[in-house]
Amino acid sequence: MLIASCVLAAMIVAGSTFAWFTSQDEVTNRLTASANYGVSIVEDFTPPIDWLPGQTINKDVSAVNTGNVDAYVRLGLLNDLKLTVAGTGVAVNNNNAYSLTDGEALVELQLNAVDAVDQGENNAVKKVPNSVSTLQAGGKLVWTPDGAVSPTNDQNQSAGDDVANAADDYDGNDQFKPTKTGLYIFRRTDKDDTIKYSGYFYDKDNDKYYALVTDENYVNIAGATITETNEIVSEVSGVKLATTKEVTVANTSNTADITAAWYSSDLGNTDTSVDAGASTAKWIQLTYTAVTGKPIKLDIALDSDWATNWTYVQGNAAPIDNKNDIGYFYYNKVLVAGNTTEKLVDSVTIDSTVTQGAYNEMTYDLTVVLDSVQITKSEDQAEFTNDSITNWVTDATVDGSNGTPTWTAP
Repeated sequence: MLIASCVLAAMIVAGSTFAWFTSQDEVTNRLTASANYGVSIVEDFTPPIDWLPGQTINKDVSAVNTGNVDAYVRLGLLNDLKLTVAGTGVAVNNNNAYSLTDGEALVELQLNAVDAVDQGENNAVKKVPNSVSTLQAGGKLVWTPDGAVSPTNDQNQSAGDDVANAADDYDGNDQFKPTKTGLYIFRRTDKDDTIKYSGYFYDKDNDKYYALVTDENYVNIAGATITETNEIVSEVSGVKLATTKEVTVANTSNTADITAAWYSSDLGNTDTSVDAGASTAKWIQLTYTAVTGKPIKLDIALDSDWATNWTYVQGNAAPIDNKNDIGYFYYNKVLVAGNTTEKLVDSVTIDSTVTQGAYNEMTYDLTVVLDSVQITKSEDQAEFTNDSITNWVTDATVDGSNGTPTWTAP
């Protein structure tokens, strides 16, 4: 009986990974025990296809005891990011040649015009909205791989218009089509008479269009020197092809690629900060700044009653499994066989302040780690003891008569 009790008291771990933007939702329960001992994660979650800043996604997190043995449980929230961020770009020489740096990739342009609408200053999704048609529309072709294009050249048409009859055409059909590999630049004058240049690099062998490094609004070629006289461009230098690189944000030490702040105000309002685990906290904001210098913020709303049902003990100073974590939340009751805990997490939001340039694409994994241990007492014990849970929290105590736990908050 003693050996059996020790086996049953072994910790059971269940993992649940939610990969945002990839529309994957994985729940893996690793449960090994006898006596029908089983505790697993319960979630209410629909993965978004395109998760936008300011968009709140419902994400209910709780635990259920599916066995016939009562248990103590705790939930840990791990956070990992995989980002595609803007690279440094790659220069194009006079022979339209370039050389990519290891780990960086060119940014391929979309070929349909309707995708290239203004997505707003704060939209951090699809960081290269400039399709081929948008880059050409309303502009005059002034530079090709062969050099300057004069105003009298038959190629110098309104590149967003129909070649045959000059009718507006924004569906990508009958527009100017490049025929050689190299750099193509279009000139336009905006509403305040400012001259701006846009363009792309065309790869004829693969029939692909690649983006150039542009300014923050993705309108003007950034960092380039373009010399013109009477609308004839005589020199182009400093143009770079846009590149991206993939980065994984994983805090494997106590230094902070990811920082967490707790707030007692309404979701999104950072006026009132509180200590980690404070009972008045309503939400947690995770901030990632190490990669681009432009903060990526994720707002995790806690259930309105979380502090009644859960006690927060461990913070970021001791990452769970050497990953980014918010910490452990301990359930304040015995999870009786067949019962489900109250919710801990209610929703997750990309903060509306996240700006363009922070990332091109992002996959955010909110991994819920469930630890559970059987509530038990041996035949020679008159009462429940602290032995089952002191490995989790040194100062934790249980009610001897019914086993109800008391966790020591920070």
